[in-house]
Amino acid sequence: MKKIVFVSKNSAELCDAPDRAPLTGEVRVKLAYTAVSAGTERALLTGNEEGGEGFRFGFPSSSGYSGSGIVCEVGDGITDFHPGDRVMVHGGGHQEFCTVPEKELVHVPDGVDLKEAAMVIIAGFSLAAVRKARIHLGESCLVVGLGLLGLFAVKYARLSGAYPVIAADFSEERRKLAKSLGADFALDPSDPDYAKTVKELTNGGANTAVEVTGNPLALKQTLGVTAKFGRVLLLGCTRTLTEVDFYHDVHRPGIELIGAHSGARPERESHSGFFTEMDDCRVTLDYLSAGRLSFSDMISEVRSPDEAHEVYSRLADGKFPIGVLFDWNKLGG
Repeated sequence: MKKIVFVSKNSAELCDAPDRAPLTGEVRVKLAYTAVSAGTERALLTGNEEGGEGFRFGFPSSSGYSGSGIVCEVGDGITDFHPGDRVMVHGGGHQEFCTVPEKELVHVPDGVDLKEAAMVIIAGFSLAAVRKARIHLGESCLVVGLGLLGLFAVKYARLSGAYPVIAADFSEERRKLAKSLGADFALDPSDPDYAKTVKELTNGGANTAVEVTGNPLALKQTLGVTAKFGRVLLLGCTRTLTEVDFYHDVHRPGIELIGAHSGARPERESHSGFFTEMDDCRVTLDYLSAGRLSFSDMISEVRSPDEAHEVYSRLADGKFPIGVLFDWNKLGG
């Protein structure tokens, strides 16, 4: 079996890896597509030199937690999945086959492309944040940082009834993409009139804001354009110390700072604003199936795993497109 491994700093290779049959309660899947999670995988690939001492990673290591494929074998006790079923996989890795517990799978409805299904776990991070924002019809939402998570947040904010949805990023290309995906406005945070423009578009400040950059300066800027009693969702992973003037920027305006890490969810029993990870996946797959949501416009490249070294070299250099998938059907082709 083949697997993508980060063999050393800034270097990924396609390597041989052991495979195994499923045990009781497990399912073996032939992966079709796996999605690159640029932020997480760049941290692993580079050793996360930008972070503090507690966030360094060693080598060799591997990643890949959002994929899709076809069930090829099931272990004892499995009744909901059968060989031939199309499934979305959580934590399967960037590899040819994976064997995972049954709870890490969700059936993919007929008509949903497995390419889109491969992105559902990553998209769920943004959905969880937007749920916690508690957006009401007509409330404004500012999304800061237009990587993959930010663009998913734009889609979900619009779907949740936010208006206007304002996207912010230094990249003109990403701002244009955000507009095509449903943002009402797209702004450059380096514009001297940025804060003034956000406040004009939102009648004084954004009711909700999803901060996805993880940059301390971006968070400070976002707090400055959030409305009184607004909610700021911390979806980006700030791995450095962050200075916040809590009295002026949080306490006095009554702003809520809400942790939106993907792990900050209930393990069981979804409830208002707090769905389990797999329930969020089922919701997204249902919306994809109904045609009320699409991820096809967010897939920039579909690459063979044989090209892993080149793909991750670009990621290490920080020059990476939105929405990159590995197609495991192309392996060795």
